[in-house]
Amino acid sequence: MLEDAFWAGVMDKAAFPHMTFHHRGLTPGAKPVGNIWGIFGLGRGRIGRCHDRSHSQKHLWGLSMFKTMKSTLMLGWVLVGFSLVLPVNGWAGDDEQDQPRLTVSAEGKMNVPPDKAVLSFAVETVGKKLAKVQKENQERMARVLKECQQLEIASKFIQTTSLNVIPEYPPPPRRSPGGSLEQTIPRIIGYRVVHQVNVEVRNLDIVGKVVDRVLKVGANRFSGISWGLQDEQPNKLQVLQLASSKAQAKADTLAQSLKLKLVKIMKVREGGVSVVAPVGRYRVASAAMSMEGGGGASISAGEISVRGTVTLVYEISPQ
Repeated sequence: MLEDAFWAGVMDKAAFPHMTFHHRGLTPGAKPVGNIWGIFGLGRGRIGRCHDRSHSQKHLWGLSMFKTMKSTLMLGWVLVGFSLVLPVNGWAGDDEQDQPRLTVSAEGKMNVPPDKAVLSFAVETVGKKLAKVQKENQERMARVLKECQQLEIASKFIQTTSLNVIPEYPPPPRRSPGGSLEQTIPRIIGYRVVHQVNVEVRNLDIVGKVVDRVLKVGANRFSGISWGLQDEQPNKLQVLQLASSKAQAKADTLAQSLKLKLVKIMKVREGGVSVVAPVGRYRVASAAMSMEGGGGASISAGEISVRGTVTLVYEISPQ
């Protein structure tokens, strides 16, 4: 009631002609008080009753309209407050987005010869007795490792990548209509042991010799050669420098052609650097020639491609 009285006192009494406000101590016919001081009792005033009963419905309708106007007014002030606060961040982003820009990208590329080769060998043995098969596999692998050491390959560059023991089974028999289930259970008839190693060779002049001698002393599987770089980081950084220089040159050319001024660099994005090694090509002479010592391996290392991209975003303005 006090809240309604406050707002009623603030509003102009002309808006409510059917209501009469009386001051305490005055007769009903005295001059009405229509200000806020009389409402809150500073002048010991109070809200008078509606003197005309016939206007009761209009009185209720007026109060309802007044409450609706009050709520709308308060909501309006709240929305105005938000409108003064929220656009601050939005305007900052819009200003940055509205700035004229020039985006350029460039790729740096260089081909370098590899300085290491990784050879993948395996020793595979098969037999009926697992212990005998494992022993033979270990003896053959020991000869392979010893040969690598004689070729001055340090043990830290020789790594076992897999060691598998695989049971061998006969072909599954046909199950006769009256046969038992036990006849379909597979039985082990032997074992296969496969020991695979990777050998990193940093002296590329002996790659062919390593392949020939390792196959001669015990390895009976050769999976291939993968070329690489001992340290990729210097080449990656150089490629990024090349890409950055190309991007800057491209931006300067475009700005000069379009009569624009490069104000500043706003963003720099690295698109990544890739190192692509060539596929190793390998040819071994016949087994007879290798046994006689007259065989050899023809190795072609090729080159490694290093590529990197850089994107520059400039703020621009007319000259």
